[in-house]
Amino acid sequence: MVDKHVGFAVVGCGVVAEYHINAIQRAAGARLVAVSDVVEERARQTGARYGVPWFADHRAMLALPEVDVVCVCTPSGLRIPAATDAAAAGKHLVIEKPIDVTLENADRILDAAAAAGVQVMCIFQLRYGAAIRHARRVVQAGTLGRMVLGDAYIKWHRPQEYYQSGSWRGTWTTEGGGALMTQGIHTVDLLQWVMGPIRRVSARMGTLVHRIEVEDTIVATLEYANGALGVIEATTAVRPGTPARLEFLGSQGTVVLEADRIVTWEVEGEAPPAIAPAASDVAKAAADAKTFGTEGHQAQIEEMVRVVTTGGRPAIDGQEGRRTLALVLAIYQAARTGVPVELPPA
Repeated sequence: MVDKHVGFAVVGCGVVAEYHINAIQRAAGARLVAVSDVVEERARQTGARYGVPWFADHRAMLALPEVDVVCVCTPSGLRIPAATDAAAAGKHLVIEKPIDVTLENADRILDAAAAAGVQVMCIFQLRYGAAIRHARRVVQAGTLGRMVLGDAYIKWHRPQEYYQSGSWRGTWTTEGGGALMTQGIHTVDLLQWVMGPIRRVSARMGTLVHRIEVEDTIVATLEYANGALGVIEATTAVRPGTPARLEFLGSQGTVVLEADRIVTWEVEGEAPPAIAPAASDVAKAAADAKTFGTEGHQAQIEEMVRVVTTGGRPAIDGQEGRRTLALVLAIYQAARTGVPVELPPA
């Protein structure tokens, strides 16, 4: 009997790998076929836990013919060489956010994928939430009138122990940033996805509480291509942490979300949409890094199954991942220099 499942392998067996593995196990048409990690014992334990072959060298894993897609779950600044090696081996890529921590490395990954004719998907699972999709619909349709403000607030708590849980955390080289790059990037991605391109940013940042290289607090002001203005505030230094908040305000209406829950819906001629409660409480992520559910990951894995079996490109492809990374890096540049940074046209 022919196996009709798409084979997924995972590189990097840390915390985020569990989200990918659980999503693969739940996703229709997907099958976990192998795992790898540079820490041999971690690879061994993960392979034993899920009953699949394990490898300390991802290159040996890539030789398996049953591997169709590789989920890259390494630390953010260590996507290469796993991603480029997988592309060269003809494997499609699912890369946890951010796609990398520099545009140069992001481009190396995208160039390798293009040369090999494989697809790249970047994980931004919160785009699959019902509330954010309704918000995007009314903003993009012009239902809120001329957009005036688009704001994001990510006021979260992470203890010092969180940063001490891995040597790569809290460093510019391997994590690429702090409150904005790691925690805030999901909400920043949603903000740009709904409001459209940002053309100019200014920013200030500081490390106010934690003993880390990177920022634990950052504030940015935004100028959108459509003329609207906005603010991003991100921190991991406050207690107890509050749900991530997005505000979209136009001349004819306002929509406010907290953790994919609509808290304000002032849309002329349209009642608030009925949305079934999510299986997991995204709001808890404000104080606990391990409370995200796997629903969004599962949706993205199932989309990659469709891409592999029927063709096409993922909705959140490598260029989408690069676009959000470019915005985060522009905010960091503005904060370091004190000079506004222009972003290239989308």
